[in-house]
Amino acid sequence: HPVHVLKLSLICHSTSEPPHLYFFVFHLSLLCLTTPPPPPNQPPLHPLTTTPFKSFFCLAAYSCKCVPGALVQIDVGVGQVFGVNNDDSIFIRYGSSWTQLPGKLKHVTVGPAGVWGANRENHIFKLVGADWVTVPGNLKQIDAGGDQFVAGANHGDAPFCLPKENTVGYRKGNSALNWRQIPGSLKYYSCGPYSCWGVNNKYQIFVKKGVNSFNCEGDGHWQLIHGGLSMIEVGSDGSVYGVDPAGKVFRRDSTSACKPEGTSWTQIPLYSGQVKHVSYDLGHLWLILKDDNIFDCTDL
Repeated sequence: HPVHVLKLSLICHSTSEPPHLYFFVFHLSLLCLTTPPPPPNQPPLHPLTTTPFKSFFCLAAYSCKCVPGALVQIDVGVGQVFGVNNDDSIFIRYGSSWTQLPGKLKHVTVGPAGVWGANRENHIFKLVGADWVTVPGNLKQIDAGGDQFVAGANHGDAPFCLPKENTVGYRKGNSALNWRQIPGSLKYYSCGPYSCWGVNNKYQIFVKKGVNSFNCEGDGHWQLIHGGLSMIEVGSDGSVYGVDPAGKVFRRDSTSACKPEGTSWTQIPLYSGQVKHVSYDLGHLWLILKDDNIFDCTDL
């Protein structure tokens, strides 16, 4: 394979108390590896490609604040922050503190379609007012980041979506919902305003284009994206972030409505090897580390 040249200078300043400031200064020349490596013990999905470019200098700086508490999963969207801990307790963040909500969920999501969740039995719930109401269907992972539609994966890794007609006005007692099964196999599925992204149990990455509030299945075609990730999240602005099996964070570059698949992956050098979950909204990249610590990182 071609040689990838990366010159890295790192200046790190931190104090014993949050917030921590991490300043990463890069000088890259010749070639840049912008795709996450394949997962451990997995061959590349296809021959490794490189992106030649002119030598440049860039400064990437992040302010990361350690947030009190411990969570195993977090989701942020439309300016709200929700999470669950290892006891399946549910929390919402108000200002600088967490408020526990009633109920138990293993996965919670917030977005244009509202607040939804799935419990240990894979039962689905929607937050209506102050109550969790049961939603027909079964999912192990759920995402409300699409354009007022909901998507997720069931225990058999089958992806599903629920269009706007069944999500926004859903109240307990509605008629049977029109869950739409999407061909394919994914363990994690997340949607944004113009695309949905997923990863399977081999860490392969796929993107679905042409999604909207009424056609949540998209255009019917899965596009394979080079790289390997264990989880992936799409922000409400279309930003795509993921974590690889080694605990490194990646961002998909140049995603847009015209080019939902973007161009390449860039590693975000924060807590490398320690991250298990990410979520992004309104300039805030939230990280959950393998020890359940929570960090809120913002670009400077």
